Amino acid sequence: MTTIDTVTPTPGRTRRGANGAPDENGPGLRQALLQFASKQYLVAVLIVLCVAVGLAKPSFWGTGNLSNVLFQASFVGLAACGMTLLIAGGLLDLSVGGVIAVSSIAVATVLPHTTIGGAIVLALVIGAVLGLINGLLVTYVKIAPFIATLGTQYLFLGLAFIWTSGKVVPITSSHFRDATTGKLGWLPVPFLVFVVLAVLTFLLLQRTYFGRTVRAFGSNERAAVLAGMPVNRSKVIVFIVAGVCFALAGVFMAGRLSSAEGNMATGFEMNVIAAVVVGGTALRGGRGTMFGTVVGSVLFAVLANALNLLGVASYWQYVLTGAVLIAAIAVGARRSSAAEVRGAG
Repeated sequence: MTTIDTVTPTPGRTRRGANGAPDENGPGLRQALLQFASKQYLVAVLIVLCVAVGLAKPSFWGTGNLSNVLFQASFVGLAACGMTLLIAGGLLDLSVGGVIAVSSIAVATVLPHTTIGGAIVLALVIGAVLGLINGLLVTYVKIAPFIATLGTQYLFLGLAFIWTSGKVVPITSSHFRDATTGKLGWLPVPFLVFVVLAVLTFLLLQRTYFGRTVRAFGSNERAAVLAGMPVNRSKVIVFIVAGVCFALAGVFMAGRLSSAEGNMATGFEMNVIAAVVVGGTALRGGRGTMFGTVVGSVLFAVLANALNLLGVASYWQYVLTGAVLIAAIAVGARRSSAAEVRGAG
C-alpha cells in the first residue's frame, strides 16, 4: 500500500496546488494583498483626503481645480525623481533651489535668441554640470552630502542673483509658455512628463545594474566596494541625473511663472525631500520607491489645495502640513520596524 504524506501548510507561506503552482485562491494571495495594502497605506490616506475635501468643497472635483493640483504635483514630482535616486543611495542634495534658479534663468535669457528645444537642452546641460559639481565634491573631495550641497546651494543662488542683478527675467515666448503649460484633455503636460520620468526612474533604479549599485552602496557602501561595484562613478552619475531632473522641474516652473529669478525656488528642496520620504524611500538609503514618490507628490499638492479651498490661514497651513509629514513618516517607520521584526524570525 502506498503511503501518502500529508504536509501541513506553514502559516505565512504560499499554499500550492497539486502541480506545485501557487494556489491563487489560498492565503498566499490574501497575504500578498494585505502586504501591498500595508505598504501602500499612503494611497488610502490620499483617497480619504480627496473624498473628505470633495464633500466639504465640491469645487475640488472641478477639472480646472484638479488640473491645478496636478500642475503643482508635477513640479515637486519632477525634482523628486532625482531625489529618490539620491536618497536610495544614502545621499542628499539641498541645492535643488539653486539648480532650478540657474537653469530657469538660462532658459529665460536665451529664449529670444534660440529655439525652445535649444533653450531646454541648455537648461538640462546646466543641471547636469551643477550636479556633476555636487557629485565630485561628495565623492572625491569627501565632503558630507548635507554640507557639500548646502554650500553649493548658496553658491548657485549667488550665481543666479549675479547673473540677473537681482531682477526678474521675463519669458516673452508664447510658444514656450504653451509648450510648458499646455494640457492633453485636462491633464497638464508637466504631469504627463512627470509620469514618464517616474517610470524611467523606476526602471533605472530597479531593473539596471546601475540601480542595483545605487541601492547597494546606499545600504552598505563598504560591502558594495568590496563586491567590486563602481561606487564612486555611480555616485557622480546619480548627482548628474538628479541635477537634470531638478533642471527639468525648473523649465516647467519657469513656463508656469512666465519668468525666472534667483529666489523662485527657495526652500523648494524641503517639499521635494518630504514627498520622497513620505512616499516610503528610506532616508538611511538602500531602498527607494518611485510609486511612493508619485503618491507623496500628489498628496502634498492635494493637501495644499484643500487648505486653500477651505480658507485656512497660511501660517496654519505650515502647521498642518508639518503635522501630516511627521505622522506619515512615523506610521511608515513603525510599519517598517514591524516588518523587520516579523522577518527576523
